[in-house]
Amino acid sequence: LVKETVPNPITQALLSIYYPQTLTLRQYALSKLPKTSRIRRKKIAALGLSSSFPSPSPAPAPASEKPSAAQALEQALGTLLDTTLVCSHDPPDITSKKEKSDYRWEQWVGFSQGGGGTKGDESHVTLSDGLKGAMYSQSDIVDFVIWLLFSRGSRSASFREKTKTGNGWPGPRHLLCDGFRKGVPPQGRSGEMATTAGHQHQIPGVYAVHQNNCVKVLKEAPWPQFLMLLGKEGERIMLDLLLDCAVFVGVKEGKGNLVQVSGIPVSELQPRSLGTDFAARKDLKGTGGASGENQELSPSEITFARNRMLYARATLNAKGLVHFGLRHIHVLNRFPCQKPAEGEEASKPDESTTHVMMYIFPRQFGLHNVFTSVVDRQQTAQKFQDYTLREDEIAKKFPKPTEGERPKVKIPKRLRGKTQELVHKLQVLHKRCSCAEMLQYYCPVSPLARPSKSSQKNRRNLRPPSTAAVITNSDSQSYSLLDLATPISSISAFCQAVLSKIIPNDFWGSSDSEEGHPQEHNKSVFLKQIDAFIRLRRFESMTLHNLVQGMQLSSIPWLASPALSLHKCSQPELNKRKEIYLEFLYYTFDSLLIPLIRSNFYVTESSAHRYRLFFFRHDVWLSVTKPALTCLRVKMFEEVKGAEAVKILEGRKLGFSQVRLLPKGVGSNLRPIMNLRRRVLLRASGSKGIRGKQKQILGPSINSILGPVNSMLKFEKRQRPGRLGGGMFAVGDIYQRVKGFRARIMSEEKGGGKKKKFYFVKVDVQAAFDTIPQEAMVELLEKIPGHGVYKESKHVEVSLPLDYEHNPANNDDTNIDNPKNKLKPTKRWHSTTTSFPSVTTTTTSTTSPSTSILPQQDSVATTKKNTLFIPSHSSTKLHTSSSLLSLAKEHITQNLVKIGKKYYRQKTGIPQGSVLSSTLCNYFYADLERSQGGISRDGNTLLMRLIDDFLLITTSRSKARRFVEVMHRGFAEYGVSVSAQKSLVNFDVCVDGTRVSNLRRGSTKFPYCGLMIDTRTLEICKSGTETGTGVENKRDTVVFNGITVEYSRNQGRNFRRKVLNAFKIQSHLLFFDTTHNSFRTTLRNLYSAFIETAIKMWAHARCLSSTTTQRKRKPGTALVIDTIKSLIEVAYRLLTSKSRKERYPGYQCSVSKGQVAWLAMVACRQVLVRKQAGYREVIRWLEGEIEKV
Repeated sequence: LVKETVPNPITQALLSIYYPQTLTLRQYALSKLPKTSRIRRKKIAALGLSSSFPSPSPAPAPASEKPSAAQALEQALGTLLDTTLVCSHDPPDITSKKEKSDYRWEQWVGFSQGGGGTKGDESHVTLSDGLKGAMYSQSDIVDFVIWLLFSRGSRSASFREKTKTGNGWPGPRHLLCDGFRKGVPPQGRSGEMATTAGHQHQIPGVYAVHQNNCVKVLKEAPWPQFLMLLGKEGERIMLDLLLDCAVFVGVKEGKGNLVQVSGIPVSELQPRSLGTDFAARKDLKGTGGASGENQELSPSEITFARNRMLYARATLNAKGLVHFGLRHIHVLNRFPCQKPAEGEEASKPDESTTHVMMYIFPRQFGLHNVFTSVVDRQQTAQKFQDYTLREDEIAKKFPKPTEGERPKVKIPKRLRGKTQELVHKLQVLHKRCSCAEMLQYYCPVSPLARPSKSSQKNRRNLRPPSTAAVITNSDSQSYSLLDLATPISSISAFCQAVLSKIIPNDFWGSSDSEEGHPQEHNKSVFLKQIDAFIRLRRFESMTLHNLVQGMQLSSIPWLASPALSLHKCSQPELNKRKEIYLEFLYYTFDSLLIPLIRSNFYVTESSAHRYRLFFFRHDVWLSVTKPALTCLRVKMFEEVKGAEAVKILEGRKLGFSQVRLLPKGVGSNLRPIMNLRRRVLLRASGSKGIRGKQKQILGPSINSILGPVNSMLKFEKRQRPGRLGGGMFAVGDIYQRVKGFRARIMSEEKGGGKKKKFYFVKVDVQAAFDTIPQEAMVELLEKIPGHGVYKESKHVEVSLPLDYEHNPANNDDTNIDNPKNKLKPTKRWHSTTTSFPSVTTTTTSTTSPSTSILPQQDSVATTKKNTLFIPSHSSTKLHTSSSLLSLAKEHITQNLVKIGKKYYRQKTGIPQGSVLSSTLCNYFYADLERSQGGISRDGNTLLMRLIDDFLLITTSRSKARRFVEVMHRGFAEYGVSVSAQKSLVNFDVCVDGTRVSNLRRGSTKFPYCGLMIDTRTLEICKSGTETGTGVENKRDTVVFNGITVEYSRNQGRNFRRKVLNAFKIQSHLLFFDTTHNSFRTTLRNLYSAFIETAIKMWAHARCLSSTTTQRKRKPGTALVIDTIKSLIEVAYRLLTSKSRKERYPGYQCSVSKGQVAWLAMVACRQVLVRKQAGYREVIRWLEGEIEKV
């Protein structure tokens, strides 16, 4: 009997989402070898059993017993057999499997010119016998697999089945084909095209475009040795392995990580649960002709695009007055009712009503719809398409008839009669509804922004109220700009009133039936969901399932088929009614409610309220922002003529950005925000729409175009970190610097020096991004690149949520195949840049099967855990430093911004919101540090800078005083001026006769970037924990503004994940390193983290229990207790994990698991006791467990 190694359970669970069968390479080889090869099977089963799965590299032998080459090779093979996983889909029937295998073998024999299959079965083989022949055979097999996949073309099912479509994969969807092209290579090719790492590819009709490291690894040791170990059947087994399976090899960096080297990329596969779910819903087929054979989405998978209602521009008429109500391009305004009330024409179908019905029920007319149609990613970046305008689609589907022909639009039978009458009535009611009057009634203007009487003469086109005087008043700090926002309750009342006025009541059902009053009930549910929708926070969403839940569909007469109105409703009939009603409900929210909010309110968040949204009437917002925009145009921008702007945009890749103003929450301050992540519509060359207009497609965003420049700067930052001076990119960077500085000081004190006192100075640069001189920035930028050519590579990372390992439900193997318990792996693209040729040498060690598959693999995978890495060789690009510099210079000096209908050029500073801004700012101020003698550093001085926040810690009072004086004088050549009000010190100092703010008497905690640094010991704690109360007294509104709740299926899993993530984001090692912080401070930090986590847990549960759906979804006692247990387990593992100690040498957290458990339970009890309604059993359990501990 042979003891088999067990793969990492979490990684295996991740693979089982996509593959029904996962084996180690050892298990796969034994399952393929014939039972008659007993000696060979025994050899493979016993080879390298000393190696273990979590560690791909074998244990080193003692120096006195250096292993021989044969022993090292056996260890490498053993590692390969146990750390490589082979995944496959459901096997086909035996007959087709044998036919496919025989066909492949014939093709292989022909490809290798008869070289394959002529070897005998050598049962007594050694690893050194025939090594050269095995290497040639393995290389030929890999080349043959590539040739066979390309020769199949698009007809091959091996790389086409179960994959996504439309991703632009340049060839067969197989990792071995990535980087290759079919055909003859063009003449005069250069670079890394003809060879891959020194291996000449002799593949007929196929040539290499990019280096494929997967091909390289599979051709090198120990894969040829593994092929030879398989004997006579080796070539057949290797062909099946590379063509039918996905192969993942272990990565020694990190924990439980795998990199895919063969097969269909996991990033291109759909989870198996989705396929199961689709099969279960096959009876819900619709008539959506635009969908073809696309998968139908369930109501729980369809979310309303709430972000479309954010930051909308007001619609103005010719007089510059705000137009309220739905926009003029809305279908109800473009196609008002034309049907007369009486006469012969009244009996004929109204074309305008039919046109509106196409917008409400597109699936029934065979048009593009949200249920079955594929979203065109060239037209929208949203999850679902915007259906405001679909005239081109309708014109293509139903062309206008010529004279004498009948209209080609045929109304579906299910929509004739009563449904048609209700849609016509909807048109009539909309025409009669005065949105401006209702807006003035439900959402009157605040007294601070009340318009003059003269502006109220025209209610539909209200003049912007004059609040400029209020903004510029000396009393501007006595009120907040957010006071001008309309209350949420008023917004909800307005939207409910308008939709109640527009939508006929008969749409909700009959007024009276045997089941009660379904019309009143359904309408009440609908209006409650409107209120819930408006009250959602910034990143929360609502699904169609939430909207329809609780409604009674069986008592809605217009849904019933006329032929079946008197019969009992069957299941297919009920499904059809639900299909039609879901279309109607989706239209009410997506095309009525959201456009209604957009056209009447400017919706935005504020910098002080996290995810809470504020609704400003458009007329109020225009008058509030007009002075700020005017000031912005004068100080930062210069106008560019329209013709010149168009010429500039047509001659470059970079487009234009747009500016929005963000309320700061205090006073009347507004912060300009440039949106450089927005994708804009571009004209597609050579393609025209139905009406002869040039077709438009979404282009890349400015930040996407600047991606290579950002990757280059990151690479240079890693190569030469000293050039950034004291610059930091995250608050966590403070840890290593403060810890190292404290260690130096303590070593001097232990060497005989006296106890030293620390002097702290904090200064803040005013408007850092907006004051940097562009010429100086460009001059400095040219000195950053250290190489002539850079190579940009991309890969995908796939992983499971944090809570999976600690979720008891995941112990059930059937959980993954259950569509109701779908796991949602995260897929993220990452870009890595290196110099070209690479500055790092590539090794070909036989002990590491995953050598150099990913660029900079040691840094990429070290911080990851239980992650799948999928390389993308076809995404590799080469960039010269001159081209990258040219792009960056153009971005800095020619940043075009569109405000209203005019273009402006930013004349000072660097663009905020740019992916380069933080890095450029750090390099620029690092140059300031080097050039100015007043900002000096030595062994007794530590200078840190997070973008524009400087912090100096020194043992010299004179240096601290000099730093204050130098920084307060400013540096005109660098555009630096310090905000005196934000400066802070821990000693007495005056600048120009003005005293700089000091810590309050007796305080030893110095605030910096949300942290508190002890001025005596340099211990670090989170802001708010210095008083010992942590965040217990944090106001509920602050907590609720900072959370995001998911109102969807799997709420128990989502609740657990949110709670664990709430602790994870607070678990940075700077709070819990007992070699830097005292044990008491560490425990206080841990208690504070648990308090904040418990408050967020209560807030999430409160939000779930207050939902407006018919069923309350408050987490039960068992779920809360299990979540607290998982929190304790996750917290202890995070703080004391071996991977954290390996990544940060010197880190140590000496807190025991019992102490972690006690602090967590005490913190949870402390929070829940104050909010104990509904938590009696949880509190009782906590008290019992606290006594045990």
